[in-house]
Amino acid sequence: MSLYPLAIFFALAASGSTARATTVLPGHPDPRSTREVALALISRDDESSLNRAVTLLDQALQANAGLYQARADRALAEFLIAAADRDEEASSENAPAPRVSWRSRREQALESLRPLVREHAFDPSVARALAVYYGLDANVEQTAKFAAQTRAAGRSDGFIDLAELLAQLPTDPGEVALARLAAFSVAHPQLLRARLMLARAQLALSRKSEALSTLDGLLAANPRYERAQRLKAFILSPPPSRVIPVPAWRDGPLPHPGGRLPRKRSTAVKAIPPF
Repeated sequence: MSLYPLAIFFALAASGSTARATTVLPGHPDPRSTREVALALISRDDESSLNRAVTLLDQALQANAGLYQARADRALAEFLIAAADRDEEASSENAPAPRVSWRSRREQALESLRPLVREHAFDPSVARALAVYYGLDANVEQTAKFAAQTRAAGRSDGFIDLAELLAQLPTDPGEVALARLAAFSVAHPQLLRARLMLARAQLALSRKSEALSTLDGLLAANPRYERAQRLKAFILSPPPSRVIPVPAWRDGPLPHPGGRLPRKRSTAVKAIPPF
């Protein structure tokens, strides 16, 4: 499903859009600090952290129904989960099948953003989620548009840089993509998705030792990073053995080329004629 209609909404929406009423429930942690924790978990990128981030953002929305930014952050997490499942589906790393298909997850997150685009068209959190969506879809033009909108509001962060990186990589030659990923990983070491992508790019260029070194650093930063564990195990696994089948030994005479069995030789002892 295309997000082109959402781009039109951004162009037409008024900056003074109507905000929902804010209701904070007692007994809940501060939903704004919960958002900060959730974004840090999203950066760690392992499956448990991503799912925990979604749960925390749901709790923030329960505590403060008007905190639409948490809904945008939730969509951001869902986009990254869907993309990770998509990438592993296309790889040979023996990843388990996800409970929800990546396409369904992405479309559900996209639908959750539509009302936010109508009501909060110029909010940086909404623009950030859309920038990442378009980046994962390798749409350079739309990614740049929403990245610029977020920066204009003074709210740029590593996810915006990640979105732009994701948009550019598919058209980059191997060495150029590798250099981009390496530079990004140095500039944003907390965004572990890029470091995993760097290891995969190194492996694609047959640089196994470099890929293993990247993965070792990645697992030191987050020992629970399942996708990094699977990639490392895949690299270290022995190559599949090439067994050449040997035909079974045939008993008895071989078939005649014309399809007839050759006449069996007689083993009887011939009589010796008398003198």
